[in-house]
Amino acid sequence: MAVSRYGEPLELDVSGRAVRVSSPERVYFPEAGVTKIDLVRYYIAVADGAVRALRQRPTTLERWPNGVVEGAQLTQRDGTPGDAFYQKRVPRNAPDYVQTTRITFPSGRTADEICVTEAAVVAWAVNLGTITFHPWPVRGSDVDHPDELRIDLDPQTGTGFAEAVAVAGEARALLGELGWIGWPKTSGGRGLHIYVRIEPRWTFTQVRHAAIAFARELERRRPDLVTTSWWKEERGAKVFIDYNQN
Repeated sequence: MAVSRYGEPLELDVSGRAVRVSSPERVYFPEAGVTKIDLVRYYIAVADGAVRALRQRPTTLERWPNGVVEGAQLTQRDGTPGDAFYQKRVPRNAPDYVQTTRITFPSGRTADEICVTEAAVVAWAVNLGTITFHPWPVRGSDVDHPDELRIDLDPQTGTGFAEAVAVAGEARALLGELGWIGWPKTSGGRGLHIYVRIEPRWTFTQVRHAAIAFARELERRRPDLVTTSWWKEERGAKVFIDYNQN
C-alpha cells in the first residue's frame, strides 16, 4: 500500500474523545513550516479559551483544506471559486458529539450550524481545514436574541492597527460611562473587535440600532479618527466602525 505524501492518519485523544487527523504532515503555513498536525495540537493546547469563546454558539467554519499557500483566496460571494470557503452547514458524517443549532438567515433560508461544546469539536473542525471560527452573537438555546453587542474597528486606507487601538481606547472610555465592559480581540491584520456581553432580551434589530448609536457617538467625539460612513469613498483615512457585525 502506498504511503500518503502527507503522512498516515493519526488518532488523538482529546479529553477522552478519539479525534482522527488525516494528512497530518500537510503544510498549512509554508513560511513557518506549520503542518496540519501542528495546527490541531495548537488548538488543543488553547482549547480551554477557544471553547469558552465559542461555547453553544452557532459557528461558521472558515476552511482552508490545502493550507494558506501563496496566492490562495477565499471563495467569493458572487460564486468566484477559491481555495478556501465558509461552511455554514454542519458537514455530513460529523461525529455524534458535534451538536448543532438551526439558524435562520434574513433571506429565510436555514442552516444547521455546529455549536462547540468541548475541545474535541474544535480539534475535529481543525482537521477539516478550519483555521478561523466565526461564532454568532447568540447561544444555541435562543438564536433570536443576541447576548453580545459587537464593535468592529476597521482601519481604512491610510490607517492601521495603531489607529484602531486609539479608537479602542475611546470606546473603552465610552463603555465605562455606560457601565459596560468590552472584551477586545484582534481581527484580520489590522483591525479590532470589541465584544460587549448583554442580556439576551433584545432582537437583532434593536442590538444593531444600539451599535449604530454607539458608533455615531464615537464619531461625534473623534471626527478626526472615526467614521460611520457606509460608502467607502466617503470614509477617508479613518477607522470605520462596522455595525454589520450585529
